Amino acid sequence: MSSGAQSIAPKGSKSVGQEHVLCLRPEGPLRTGTLNPRGEYLDTRSYLPGSVLRGALAEWLKAQGREGEIGQVVQKIRFGNLFPSPDSNVLALPFPLTAFGCKLHRGFLRSTRSRRDPTHGIRDSLLIAVAYAGLEERGAQFPVPMTLRCTYEEEGNRCGSRLERVGGFYARTQEGWTEVVPQRMVQTKVALSRYRRAAQEQMLYRVVGLRPTHSFVGRIWTDDEGLIDELIQAAEHVGIGSLTTRGFGLGRLSLAQAELEPLSERLKAFNEKLRRTWKELIGIARQGERRVPDNPEGTYFSVDLLSPALLTDPHGIPTLKLTLRFEDRELEPVYWTVQPSFVGGFSTAWGLPKPTRLGAARGSVYVFRVDEPPERLVPWLEEVERQGVGDRTEEGLGEVLICHPFHREVQPV
Repeated sequence: MSSGAQSIAPKGSKSVGQEHVLCLRPEGPLRTGTLNPRGEYLDTRSYLPGSVLRGALAEWLKAQGREGEIGQVVQKIRFGNLFPSPDSNVLALPFPLTAFGCKLHRGFLRSTRSRRDPTHGIRDSLLIAVAYAGLEERGAQFPVPMTLRCTYEEEGNRCGSRLERVGGFYARTQEGWTEVVPQRMVQTKVALSRYRRAAQEQMLYRVVGLRPTHSFVGRIWTDDEGLIDELIQAAEHVGIGSLTTRGFGLGRLSLAQAELEPLSERLKAFNEKLRRTWKELIGIARQGERRVPDNPEGTYFSVDLLSPALLTDPHGIPTLKLTLRFEDRELEPVYWTVQPSFVGGFSTAWGLPKPTRLGAARGSVYVFRVDEPPERLVPWLEEVERQGVGDRTEEGLGEVLICHPFHREVQPV
């Protein structure tokens, strides 16, 4: 893959392989390392990054005396991330940064806490923000600025409370929308002296892990199905994540049947929803000197980060702005919502820390516009999803989803 913020490899590069969905059913607590706020407090991520699967496979090869094959094997597989899910055959997804919920009554409408305290729904602001910005750029004038307020009504009374960003994960089951919140647990352990290899007096530390209450479902890409069997054995014999020698990381890994909606349908529905939102805003806007088009021009698509991405500009300088290359043209986003994140890690295979770099956080959203029809974009966008964006995509960073379904299936503000 070429360096820089461009997300797609040049023509003639080898594809990363066929998509497979994996499910990990934990049989004990799980822990994956993250930045620690205090030295004696070891926190954990709320999902399983692809790097822990990659590390487990490398550990399994080392245990078999096949260290020399590690580099060759890991190049044949691209690891995605496993997200907590309420069901082994449901692919849960992270909320985008454009997801908002009522400050006073947060939650999906169907997940009512009680009859006296109903939830007011979780909404997405991307499409209305893109349409609002696009109309203003074309000369439309609005009587009021765009505001984020809860529009839930009951018995003629509107809530009107402020909306706040919603983080974490969600899934769509047969019962409807549901938030997925992994349960955490804490274990207190005694530190060992590096010299005596015995308990160190007055030295304790706390380990935070995830309880085995949810399955973890995600995607990998490979054309070698034999490597999937190797990965399943690695999870069973080596474990997943850190502290596997202390009771963490036990679980069963298997193939799952979860599927995403085809990209062509996601792209079509995304633009249809944008057109409806565009027309609704035109109805409350005043025309300026220029005639505002009745429909958005061209084809729009979003690139949503399902994991942090390490992006760089053409000069190799870290950046938070994603650019794509399509048919020898560089595309820049027409709208984007992003937060910074520090990305590090530790390689269990080599026993060395990974460099810490600035990246775009999980949930960041970039919207692009091109003049080509949707059917011409689909093969290229499918390759963008397979390849990922930025650096170190082989270990789960830069995993993306084109036209995240949450942007259109949840009522915009």
